[in-house]
This record gives sequence, C-alpha cells and structure tokens, in this order.
Amino acid sequence: SGVEKEAFPMHEDIKTQIADMKAKFPDERTAIDKYYRYVRISQSQIPFHFVSMLFPRFLSTLLRPLGSSFLWIFQQTTLSLLNSITSNKKLIGVLTYVWGDYGEPPSTSAFGVQGLLVDHWKGGAFYPKGGPEVIPRRMIRVIEKAGGKVMVRAPVSHILVNDRGAAEGVCVKDVEVFARKVVSSVGAPLTFKQLVPAHVRHLVHEQLEGLHAPGMTSRVSLTSMFVGIKDAAGELQLPKSNLWRFPSYDHDANVTAFRNDPAQPFPGLFISFSSAKDPTYRLRHPGKQAALVIAPTCYEHVEAFKDQRCMHRDKQYQAIKDGLKERMLSELLQEFPQLRDRIDFVDIGTPVTNDFFLGNYRGACYGLAHTPERYKAQWLRPQTPIANLFLTGQDVLLCGIPSAMCTGLITAGAIDMRLFLTVGPQLLMRG
Repeated sequence: SGVEKEAFPMHEDIKTQIADMKAKFPDERTAIDKYYRYVRISQSQIPFHFVSMLFPRFLSTLLRPLGSSFLWIFQQTTLSLLNSITSNKKLIGVLTYVWGDYGEPPSTSAFGVQGLLVDHWKGGAFYPKGGPEVIPRRMIRVIEKAGGKVMVRAPVSHILVNDRGAAEGVCVKDVEVFARKVVSSVGAPLTFKQLVPAHVRHLVHEQLEGLHAPGMTSRVSLTSMFVGIKDAAGELQLPKSNLWRFPSYDHDANVTAFRNDPAQPFPGLFISFSSAKDPTYRLRHPGKQAALVIAPTCYEHVEAFKDQRCMHRDKQYQAIKDGLKERMLSELLQEFPQLRDRIDFVDIGTPVTNDFFLGNYRGACYGLAHTPERYKAQWLRPQTPIANLFLTGQDVLLCGIPSAMCTGLITAGAIDMRLFLTVGPQLLMRG
C-alpha cells in the first residue's frame, strides 16, 4: 500500500521456481538454495513425527531426545531460520507468503510447517471435479459400505465416561449412543474443555494446562467472503491460480498493526475462483462464476458478539461485517476490475461465524497454532488419558485435508497397530 505493486508468480515446477527466484534475487542464490534444502528436510522429518505418535506415551518420552534431533526443523521458527541464511527482508517476505495458508506469521511459526506447505505446492495444486462437496459424499460412501452411519444436525453435547474413567459413547441431543471407542475430530480445545464431562476433567489436567501454554493458541483467524458473479457469455476468463496480496513484505508487522488497529490494512488477502478451477461448474451453474476472498483477521475484534445468535447479531456487529465486506470487495475489484457491475451476491463470515458453522474454537480454522511449542508438546497425540478416547484431525499433525486424512491413519494405528502395519507402509511409499 502506497508503493508500486510488485508481483511474484509461484511456479508448479520447483526448478523453474528456484531459477525465477534467483533471477529476481541474484545476490541471494546461496540463501535460496539453503531455503529449498530446508524445505526438503521438512518433508523428510515429518514421517518420524508421524510414527512417534503411535508409540505409547512412556516410550515416546524415552525417545524424546532422539525425536528432538530428528525434528529440529519443527522446533525453530521460520523467521529465525531464514534470518540465519539471509538479511534480505524482501526475500524473506516473498518466501514466507504461504503463512496465511496455516495461520502463523514467520516469527512464531515452526519452519517445518512452512517447509511442508511449500513442498505441498510442488507440482501444482488440485481442485475436486464437481466441487468440494464431492469429498464428503465419497467419504460417506466408504463409511456406510463399512457399516458405519453418518449423521448431520446431530451435535454431541458430551462424551460418556464411566466410573472406571473410560469413554463408552457420546450424548447426542439427550440420546446416549454407546461405542467401544470414541474418536474426536473437533480439535483438542473443544474435546477437553467442552466434551469431556466436568467431573472427569481432572483426568485431562495436563491437556488443559497445555492448551493454555504460550504458543499453543493460534494468533490469527479468518474472515471469508463469498461472491456470486454474473457471466452469462462466459467472457470473464478468470484465473485458475490463487492470488495473495500483502501490504508489505514484513508479515509480522502487518499482523501486529492490524491486531492493534483493525482499520489498518489486512495482513493478507487471498483471492480464488472455484468456478474457474472446476470444469463441471459452468454445467452445474450456467451463466455464473464464484469467488472466494479470505482475509486473516483477529478473533478478539468480534469476540464481544460470540454469544449472540448467529444470523441475528446486533447492529454494531453488522456494521463491522459491512465494513469488512466493503474493504474486501474493494481489494477484489482492484485486482479484477472487470467484475465491477457483475457482482450479484455477497456474503461474509467472521471468526465467530467460523465457530458456529465449522465448530471451531475461538475462530481458529487451522486448529492449534503451528509453532515450535506445539511440536514439542508431548501430551498432544491421538491417545488421551481417558481410556477408549482418541483424537484425530488437524490438531494431531497440522492443518489441511491431506494432513487430516493422514491423522485418520495415525489414530487408527494408535487404536490398533495391526492396521497401521498393514496399510501404513503402502501409503508412506506412495506419499
């Protein structure tokens, strides 16, 4: 903002990307090579973290010194590692543009997560043909084929724990559903703070204390804007690639400025057109396009409205939403002025909206903070102190759909090691 805009394309071919970065930063060739070497190390270290979670807690504790040597790149911040290889702040800003994909700015994020995200985009990205809804539909088929059942509008009020301190089911709308094992994927905070009954929370005191430890709570939430666009003639030619906008190269300063004053520029802005990525979209929704605009924001800015009824919050909250919408639309139109007069639908959701629709805790779409402190936490694992209660999902490993799928395997292995020994090697060799 206030300076000439610079663009840095990110290429799907890693060799092209490295060459392009070296062309733009010719004096930083050595630093760039070191950076991508650290990215490869991140990918090589994560399997150890993956497998270590399958061990019983006592064995994991014994192996902790070995784990520290294997997982050192997850125990350093992104900024500290990059400061050790370059003093070029602009280069650091460009290399860390993906911080918004996991919600932690460079000074607090674990470099291992930064490296995994960069490696994840190597070779390009993908988008489900038929839209995101095909993912749960396919999952439901597999679950039901195996004899399971998927229920919607069936919130769990609490986990059933017997007198022996073992989970034996859940309570859904005052109906007790019994099970030999209970697996929670709603995240560690909601599981331990809300779903575990108060009379047995002493069993998870370490987990509750750990959740309040420095570096465990995400500093950033997201505000999402959904935009409907008229395109009857199919002439807009919207991009399939994503776009990130930032007010400066100093991501930490951007976050701090916005946290202290929400009138300051958004610390980042993500723009994507799902309709351009899905070849079936125009068949399913002729004459229409869709945009998604996401801004990293702060839960504290709307926390005062958390207890008000969703869709019926007061005028003050609506005024905040309208202000966010106006600013996000303005930035969207700055990048894509051809959309002016084509927009016929806009809806926006803040961090408190995330809690209602996504079941998040304090608007944290990405789960727990992706910090070195998180990856040092011995209590954060699939097994819990309550017998027959297990965790899975983003908080076990890291955010994202591929990670969540991997944690399903980790948790299944923690329940029955035979499953992991049968299926795990095949998946690890493919992945």
